[in-house]
Order: sequence, then structure tokens, then C-alpha cells
Amino acid sequence: MSKNRPADLINIALEKVVEAGLELPGFTTLDALAAKVRTEVNASICAGICEQLSEAHRERLLALLSEKDTSGTTKYNRLKQSAKAPTWSHFRAQAEYLGWVDGLGETGAWLSGVASGKITDFAGEADAADAPGLRDYGLVKRLALLVCLVHKARMRAGDALATMFCKRVALQVKRAKAELESIHEGQQAIVEALIGNYRTVLQHIDADGPVQAARERAAALTAEILGVVTELDQDTEAGAVATRLGDRLAPALHTMAKALRVQAGALGAAAVAVDGFGGFEQQYEQIEEVAAHHGNYWEVLLYGHLLKDRSTMYDLTSRLELTAASEDNRVLDALAHARRHKHLRDYIPGRYEDGRPVDISFATLNWQKAVRDKNRPGAFVRKHFEAMIFAALAEELRTGDVAVAGSEEYTDWSQQLLLWDAVEEKLGDYLVEVGLAEPGDDTPYDAGRSAGSWRTSSPRPPRRRMPGTRTTRVWSSTRRPASPPSRPTAPRASGPRRRPWSRRSEPGCRSAPCSGASPAPRTGWSGGAASAPRPAPSRS
Repeated sequence: MSKNRPADLINIALEKVVEAGLELPGFTTLDALAAKVRTEVNASICAGICEQLSEAHRERLLALLSEKDTSGTTKYNRLKQSAKAPTWSHFRAQAEYLGWVDGLGETGAWLSGVASGKITDFAGEADAADAPGLRDYGLVKRLALLVCLVHKARMRAGDALATMFCKRVALQVKRAKAELESIHEGQQAIVEALIGNYRTVLQHIDADGPVQAARERAAALTAEILGVVTELDQDTEAGAVATRLGDRLAPALHTMAKALRVQAGALGAAAVAVDGFGGFEQQYEQIEEVAAHHGNYWEVLLYGHLLKDRSTMYDLTSRLELTAASEDNRVLDALAHARRHKHLRDYIPGRYEDGRPVDISFATLNWQKAVRDKNRPGAFVRKHFEAMIFAALAEELRTGDVAVAGSEEYTDWSQQLLLWDAVEEKLGDYLVEVGLAEPGDDTPYDAGRSAGSWRTSSPRPPRRRMPGTRTTRVWSSTRRPASPPSRPTAPRASGPRRRPWSRRSEPGCRSAPCSGASPAPRTGWSGGAASAPRPAPSRS
């Protein structure tokens, strides 16, 4: 039995009585029956939990009610504390708290077979009591409540630690992006100066610039020289050249020297312009500085913000039992690879021990560019590789692709799905209820055929959340049928509005309203039969 509230038990009893076609008993009879069943079931559950405990574990749990903590309160109160802000000091303190809770015992084995609803109710009862009040309970129930409280504290600690990890990484990513924005603002003056320098160089070598004029003059001088020496062969010896040219040799050499000087001056004009900007060395440095953070390339800045959290994050990933919620283990495999080589200084190998390459296809192109060094092929830059893994792990935890064993918020959603045998057992009644089958129809249900019929009536499938996921939205394999066109509605008559149906709590109910889980009866405008006509509103 997973229900613990008297109202829920009474509602279940009412459903069973109605299904059997029996006469409804009085409320006091149902209330007494629910209280008796609840007491017997809870007593058997508490006894079963205590049987799982050894004598050492019992003493350790009972000591929580008497031993004092450093703050002067009992350690029982420490179980109730919640996680603080995701700062570096709180991050480490929460990791230590998880280790302390884990040391109290393997609560998962002790509570094997107990419904999660019962564990939650027992833990809530223990959390609402104080240490002196819990010491007044019987020994068996006291131990059972403590076990459930420790179990919930363990789950809450794992959830809090995973949440703090995700928030911490998100905060550092935000800071890295803010740093990139400040760098872009600081580089704006450099970019404008580089653009101006490039414009000046272009003006020197443009068609109307000094470089072009020098080229034309050098071409004219070269043509004059060629006119003098055109009758000579290039293999002619120097003595023969001097004899044949005679007095024309000296002017030709002088013109050639002038042409070379003009050409050198043309080439030097651009170099002089660059020297005026601080020289080639400074220009190269400015270009490299701008190119290093060009675009939205914040990934290379993240490690500087994660550096002080590095050891704590490695400790966290070793404390939490991380599992993949699907067959995709690339992030966890890369995390294990980074943990094995975290002692290395600058680079880590790009292959596993068995020779397989480390698959980082889960990362963005910017990350794949950041973790690789063109001067060290086959290796990853360690600091950027670690930052990439922590960022990817936070995203996988947030979307539900990586789960935390023993957690509640970060549990594996695939483990919460019904087994196919249970689905087949309930499928027939469900199809009749939703109108996909007729009563008594034993024809096997073809989900593919229904999905195909729906797929033709809608241009795009609706988006839904998979069970157990936190933020990821995925496309459903089926599509909703198109909604019928809306019809015009008649104008609403003036008068008293129809109130929603509600049921008051029955006298003597000691908990929430008994109608919390029961369906509302089909009623008319004021609670009568559905077919009763609604009287016309009175006018005064």
C-alpha cells in the first residue's frame, strides 16, 4: 500500500465499493476502517525496516537524537538543513554533508520494497518533530522514521549538490561571457585603429597613391634602359658590352640605378606607414589579440573562472554516482578520462588506454577548437578540456541525460516508466476510456497505425516533456489531431454566474478533504441532476 493519508484511503475504498456495486457504508465506518488498515500496514512496514538494521546501525541512528553538533544542536537537526547558495565555501560544505549522510548507512537497502509515498510520509513526520518528541515514540517506529529521514536527507543532499554544481557552472559561464563582452569593449579602440592603419596602407598603394606613381616612373626608366641595351644578348660578356655601348654605358647604368631607387621607394612607402603605426611587431600583436577573442568565443575564458573550483568539482563527481539515462556515454567517458589524467600539467592524451580516440562530438565547434592545439596533434589542452567536460556535465544533468543514483530530482526518468507487462494489463481499459476502442473489443492495438492517422492531420507534432526530465523538450512520436473549428458562442445572459463544483469536508475527517482524489459528480447549475433545467435569472 502506497497511500498513507486517511482521505486517500477512504477515496480508494469508495472506488472499490462503487466498482463492486455495493451499498455505500457510513463515513464513520470508512474512517475507522481506514485508520485500522493504516495502523496495521504502517506497523508492519516499520517492523520490516527495523529487521534490516544491525545493532551498530541502530545505535548510530539513535545517537542522532542525543549527540550535539558543533553548533550546540543535535545531529538530528543537522539532517533537516537545506543547501545554501552555490558559493565555493558552501559547495565544499555540502559535499562534506553528503559524505556524512552516506556514512550513516545504506538506507536504500533498508527501505527496499517500501513505497516511495510511505517513505516520504514517514520522513515528513520525522522532520516535523523535534528530538525530545521523537524520543517519546516507540523504538520500532522511532528507528523507522529515522531511517526514512536519513534516506530523504541523502536524496536531498545529492539533489542539492547537483543543483549547486549546475548553478555554479552556469554562473561561471555567465562570468566568462561578461569578461568576453568587456574584452570586446576594450578591443574596440584597437579594432578601429587597425581599420585606420589598413586604410592608410591602401591609400599608399592605391591607383592615385605614391606607390602607383613610383611604379609608373620606374617603368618609364626601365623602358629607356631597354631601348639602349635591346641590341645586346643576355649572354654577352661585360667587355663586349662596354665596347659596343661605348659612351652610352654610363648613362644607362645611371638610369638603371634611378629606376631601382624609385622601386625601392615605392615598396618602402607602405613600410614607412606601418612604422608610423608602431612597427610590424606591434601590429601583429594587436591582430593576434583581436583574433583570439573574435566572435562569441567565450569558451577559452571559462577555465580561469573554474580554476578555484576544480578540486571540489572533481571531488563532487567522484561522490555522486552518475549514470547515463540513455545509451550515450560520451560525456561520462570523457569525464573519467579527464579524472585519470588530472595530474598532468598542460596536455592530456587524445586516446583512451585501449587506443580508441576520445569522442568529443557532443561539444560545440568552439569547444572542439579550444581543446585542440595545432602544435600538439593527438592531445588535448587540459584546462580547456576540463572546462568543456564540466560545462557539458552540467547541461546533461539539467536536461536529464545524466542521472544521479539515489537522487529524487535528478533521478533516471527511464526507470520510472511502467514495464510492458503492466502496460498491457491496463491498456484495454485505457483505450476504452479515451475512446480508441469499444468495450469488448479484443483487437490488438496498433500504435503505429494511430500515429500515422494523426500525422496526416497536423503539420507539426506538439512538443511535450518526457517523464522525469527537467527542462528538455522533445518531439512526440505521435501528433495530435487537428482541433475542430471554433463555433460562435451565444452572448452570456446577465445574471448569477455558474460556480465551480466543490465538496466540503465531511465532519470527523482529521486530515485533508476526503474529496481530494475523487471525481466531481455530474451536476447541473446548482448541484442537482445533470438533466435539470436551469431556471431563468430573476430580475429586480
